[in-house]
Amino acid sequence: MQHIRCGSCNALLFKAGQGAIANDIQIKCRRCGTLNHLRPFEPLNHRQEREDQEHTNDLTDKSQRTKSV
Repeated sequence: MQHIRCGSCNALLFKAGQGAIANDIQIKCRRCGTLNHLRPFEPLNHRQEREDQEHTNDLTDKSQRTKSV
């Protein structure tokens, strides 16, 4: 579980488990009134998986080209 805190006064805003934030969130701090903007944590992993898959596809294409030559 991750503690999400205000960027200005470090007050605890909420606690979130992994994958709990699905979209962008704006939450106002009850202590100082700062509007905090949060983004999901997960998309970085999906992007890396996609890059790994593209790299694998590139290697497959290259091996098919060398076999046909």
